[in-house]
Order: sequence, then structure tokens, then C-alpha cells
Amino acid sequence: MAITIIPDPNKPLPDDFEAEEATTLDKKVKVAANTAKVLLEAGADIPISTIEKQEAAELFKRFTDPEATNTLNAATNKALNTPATVQHLFTMLSDYDHQVVQEAVQLRRFVTNKLIEDAGLSDPRHRLKALELLGKISDVGLFSEKTEITVKNLSQEDLETQIKSKLYKILGTTSAIDTSFEIIDAVDVTPEKD
Repeated sequence: MAITIIPDPNKPLPDDFEAEEATTLDKKVKVAANTAKVLLEAGADIPISTIEKQEAAELFKRFTDPEATNTLNAATNKALNTPATVQHLFTMLSDYDHQVVQEAVQLRRFVTNKLIEDAGLSDPRHRLKALELLGKISDVGLFSEKTEITVKNLSQEDLETQIKSKLYKILGTTSAIDTSFEIIDAVDVTPEKD
């Protein structure tokens, strides 16, 4: 399998050419997952054994556990340098990301539905608060505070006029003063040798 590499001329060269190594588990997993993604998109077919699936599962647990240590050891480095393990880890992380998004959508629907129920309560305080929170939902946007920024693009002449008026204010004059001038020829200022 050949991978075509197309250089991007818009990327500047690095200041030095020393190898950049990921020093934490988070960074190393992200680099490995991005590499696996590129390989999959390029059509790589890497067979995955049960041992590599177990290694990927252990890495996944460490990566998603907020209380796990973020250090690298020899076994972790070896697992992250095994293409099949990394490919399976990438698949697991992709599924995990989709689950998180789906759970967020479900939670949003639940909260919205609960607020709709609370908007029908008999207590006016609870009803008004529920209606206010429903109005603040980004899809509705009734009570969201919006800031408008108006950008005025001026013509070159208008900008020059504004600059001149500010300069006149600074100099204390209200108009330009016409005066005569004389052109002086260039003078040689090199020191003479004795």
C-alpha cells in the first residue's frame, strides 16, 4: 500500500529539526489516534488480535479515567507503537466520542422536557423561572443577551480627513500652512583624510 504525501507550501519550516516527542499519556494517545485515522483513511488493513484488543482496552481505561496517572511507561509506549493496538484504540475513542455527544443530546432533551412540564405548574414563581430558562435555550434565544458590533468601513479619503483633523487638533492649527521650500543638493559627509 502506498500513501501519497502532498506537501503543504503554506506551512513554515520549524525552527529546529529535533524530534517532537509526546511526553504525557494524553498527548501520546492523541498523536497515535490521529496516525491511526490517517492510516485508515489511506486504506490500511491492519489485523487486530485479542492481545492488542486487551492492550487497547487498558489504554482506553487509563485515557478516560480522570484519576489515572498521566505518565508513560515502557508497556504503554510499546502498546502505543503497535499499529493494531492504536487502530483499535482509535475505534474505541471514536465510539466514546459519539456516545458522549448522544448523551449530551439526550440530557438536553430531558432538561427541555422537564422545563416544559414545570412551565405548567400552578406556582407562578416556578412557572416564570421555567419559562425564563426555556427562553434562554440557544435554539429559542428569547432572553439571551446579544451584543451587536457595527463595523464601519471608511473610504481612504474619509480616513485621511480624520487623520488630518486629529493632527490639526494636536498641532493647534485648523488648516495646513503653505510655505516655500528649497531643494538642497546631497552633501558628501565622508571625513577627509590627511
